[in-house]
Formats: sequence, structure tokens, C-alpha cells
Amino acid sequence: MNTNIIIDVGAGFGTFCEEIQKIDCFDRVVAVEPNPGLAQTCKQKTIEVIAKPIEKVWMEGIDVITSFELIEHLFSPEDFLHSCNKCLDDEGLFICTAPNIKGFDLLTLGKLSDNIAGPNHLNYFHPDSLKILLERCGFEVIETLTPGKLDAELVRKKVLSNELDISNQPFMQEVLINNWDRVGEAFQQFLVENLLSSHMWMVARKKHD
Repeated sequence: MNTNIIIDVGAGFGTFCEEIQKIDCFDRVVAVEPNPGLAQTCKQKTIEVIAKPIEKVWMEGIDVITSFELIEHLFSPEDFLHSCNKCLDDEGLFICTAPNIKGFDLLTLGKLSDNIAGPNHLNYFHPDSLKILLERCGFEVIETLTPGKLDAELVRKKVLSNELDISNQPFMQEVLINNWDRVGEAFQQFLVENLLSSHMWMVARKKHD
């Protein structure tokens, strides 16, 4: 009898693992978390834990690997993705999230963004570059999403706080300030639908050898 297994890499406090356990769609839910304190927190929540980096995990036949807001922090994202690929079953799924450097708020704010400075983030991807990297590491990308909700609001707040000057950008002034109540939500939805939000999801499948 096959066992359905999902592992969450960089599980942190184990919040995602807890939620997956509640819906009871996998036989095993495993947190991969090398930080000793966070690993202990996961254990206290009765989550199965592997307290080491995925590069040192020797598992195979995994159905799904998730990784949320992690790859941008890694010194070698290619080694990370190769390790995830080795753990997956044939056609197993890899799901990750990361900032989209070509998203609206990151492109618009640049160094003013609270989400762009090092040393916490070592790598920045966009839909095309992350797709190339995943394919190089043995994956086939099957879906890309940018379902962010805050891009326009984040930029608007920087304008209202006088950190960002858009006085020479009349279109931005119209959207973010003058007509915000009328068009702000629709503008954010436009960003989402056109892969222009700075919050990116990518779903990939392990290729057959």
C-alpha cells in the first residue's frame, strides 16, 4: 500500500504542517526544519520533524514538497532544488513561493521597499528566471501565479508618508491617490492577473528520467 507523503521545507513554526494535518489528505506530514528552536516547536505540535537541511535529507518517493518564502534566502538555490528533486517521486509536485522582483511594488519602490535589502534576501527571481532554474534542476513548471493583495497599497503608503515622490507621474497619482477608492482594488487585480504582483507562487512537476 502506497503512503502519501508531503514535506514542508523550512517549516518554521509548523503552521502549514498543522493545517495540512487538519485536512487529513496525506498519510505523513513531515517538517524539514534545521533551526533547532523551530524544530523543537514543530515537535511540540506533534509534527514529524527532520531537523536538518533538505540537502542532507535522504528520502525518496515523496508526493509533494512545499517551500514558502525560503529560496530567496539560500546561498545555493540550485543545490536546494536538486535535493528536492531527488526526494520526489516521479511526477511529484514542488510548490514554492518567493518575491517577484518584477512585481509592481518591488519595481516601483526599489531600495525604498521594506522587502528588498540584504542580508536576509540573497536572490531575487521573477517568473521567467525561476522557471529556467526549475527546469535546469529537473522540473517542469505547470503553473505560475502572483496572487498578491498588497502591491498597490504598499506603494500608496510610501507616497502618503512622503518617502516616494510621484509628482512627476500623473498616472500613478491618479491610480494611487486621486481615484484610489474607485480603482485601487481593480488595479491590484490587474497586477494579479498579469503576473505583476511581487508575491509569486510556482508549481512544478518532477520530470521523468
